[in-house]
Amino acid sequence: MKKIVLLITIAAFFVSCEKFLDVTPKDKAYQKDLLNDISGFQMGLAAVYNSMNTTSLYGRDLKFGFMETLVGTYNAPNSAHSYYRAFRHEYSLILSPINGIWTSLYGVINQVNIMLQDVDKLPNSLNKDLIIGELYGIRAFCHFELLKLFGPVIKEQGLDVSSIPYRDALIFTSSKFNTAAEVISKLNKDLTAARLAFQEDPIRTSSRVSNGNSLTYEKYNSLVDRRGNRMNYYAVVALQAQVSQWEGNLQKAAEFAEEVITEVSSNNVIRFTTVAELSSTYNKRMPNENIFALINQSFRTNALSIFSAIGDTRATSTSPLLFPNYTWLGTNLYNNSAHGSVSDFRYKAGNWFQSDPAISVTPFKVVKYHFAESESVSNINSVVLFETKLISLHDIYMIAAEYYASSNPVKAITYLNTVRSARDIITPFTYNTSMDEVTIKNFIFDELRKENIGEGKLFTEYKRLFRAIDRATAVQPTLARFTFPIPINEQTYNPQ
Repeated sequence: MKKIVLLITIAAFFVSCEKFLDVTPKDKAYQKDLLNDISGFQMGLAAVYNSMNTTSLYGRDLKFGFMETLVGTYNAPNSAHSYYRAFRHEYSLILSPINGIWTSLYGVINQVNIMLQDVDKLPNSLNKDLIIGELYGIRAFCHFELLKLFGPVIKEQGLDVSSIPYRDALIFTSSKFNTAAEVISKLNKDLTAARLAFQEDPIRTSSRVSNGNSLTYEKYNSLVDRRGNRMNYYAVVALQAQVSQWEGNLQKAAEFAEEVITEVSSNNVIRFTTVAELSSTYNKRMPNENIFALINQSFRTNALSIFSAIGDTRATSTSPLLFPNYTWLGTNLYNNSAHGSVSDFRYKAGNWFQSDPAISVTPFKVVKYHFAESESVSNINSVVLFETKLISLHDIYMIAAEYYASSNPVKAITYLNTVRSARDIITPFTYNTSMDEVTIKNFIFDELRKENIGEGKLFTEYKRLFRAIDRATAVQPTLARFTFPIPINEQTYNPQ
C-alpha cells in the first residue's frame, strides 16, 4: 500500500512541474534539469499519464462524456442540454470538446517526444527498456486515437487520403498531414520499436497488478509496479491487432490477437473474470481483464459530474447529467431474442444500471462507475475502482472472432461464448449452418455494444464498419458524421 501511495505522490508532484508540460522551446532548460536519470523519466511518464487523465481526454470526453453521446447509450437530451449538439452530431456548433481532444492528444505526444530526445543517454537496463517501450507505445496509442477520430473512413475512402500529422520528432514548426496509409506505417514502426523494448516486460511473468519492488530497502520504482496500469507488452501487441483491423487486414489483426490470447491463457497474467468474482464491488467493471488502463484519482468526481448518484433527485433534463436509454437497450440489445439473455450481468439492475427509488418517475441511472466516497486510491483493494479501461481482453477476443467469422465460424462462436460466459450469460450459442458470416459479425458487434456502454469506444467502431448508429431511430452513416473537423487553428497555422 505504501508503494502505491508513493506512485501517486510522484504523479501529483510532477503535475506541478508545469514548465515541462509546455510545448515551446523555452522549456529546454527544465528538460535538461529533469531528464538526466531514471527518476526524472519516471516523473516525466507520471506527467504523461496524468495528461491522459484530464477531462478533455480519458477523464471524461473520450470516455463516458462527449464520445458516448454520439452513440445510442443515453436518452436524447433536450435542446438546452450541454450535450444536445453532440447527440445530433452537429460538430460545427461544438468545436470546444473536439479541439480539446486534438490539442490534448498532441500535447501528450509532445511530452513523449521531449523524453524520447534524451532517453538514449540513460545506461542500458531493464528500466531504460521499459521507458522506451512506454514512450513509443503511448505515442502510437495517441496517434491511433487521432486517426480514428479525425482521419478518413477507410472502408469508404481508402488509405491514400489525407488524415493527420504524425509527429514523431520534437519540432516547433508546421508539419505535413500524412495519408492514412502513412500514419499506419508510422504506427507500425513505433509499435515494433515498443514491442522490441518490452521483450523483458515484467508483466509477462507476473500479475498485471503485481508490485515489482520486492525488496523493502530498494528505491521505489514506479516502472515495475502495476504494469497493467501502464503501457506494456500486451498493450502494444493489442494495438498492433487494432491497427491492422482498422487498416482492414483482419487476418493480420487476428494473428496479433492470438498472440495475446495464447500467452495470457498460459500464464494467467490477464484473465476473464469468473462469475463468482462478479459479486464483488471491486469486480463490477472486470478490472483484471484490463490490458492497459489509467489510474485516475479524480475518477469518481468526474463520473458523478455526468452520472448522478443514487438519491440525487435532479431531473433527467438537468445539464450535463446523462441517463441511459435502459428500456430500449433491454429490448433491442441485452434481451434481444437472437443473442440476449436476462442473466447478463451487465444489464441486471444494480450492476451497470440501477433505478432510483428517491425519484417518483423512476429513471434508471448508469452506476457501473459508482462507488463509495470512502474508497481510496491508496488502498490495495479499492485502487481498481479508479481504473479507466483503455484496452481489455474482451477487445482482443472480439478482434479475433471478427476474422474467424468468415474463415472459421466455429472458432468465432467459441470466442463469443467465452466472453458471454464471463458475463454470466447461461445459454451459449450453438453453431449451425444458418449462421453465416454477416450473422456472426452482427453478434460480435452487438457483444461489443453490450460491453462498452459508457466507454467511449463504440463511435469509432461504427466508423470503421461504416455502419448505421443504433438508436431508437437509426442514424445513417455519412463521411461527415464520422469525421471530426480539424481545428481551425491547425488549418490556419499548419496549412497543407
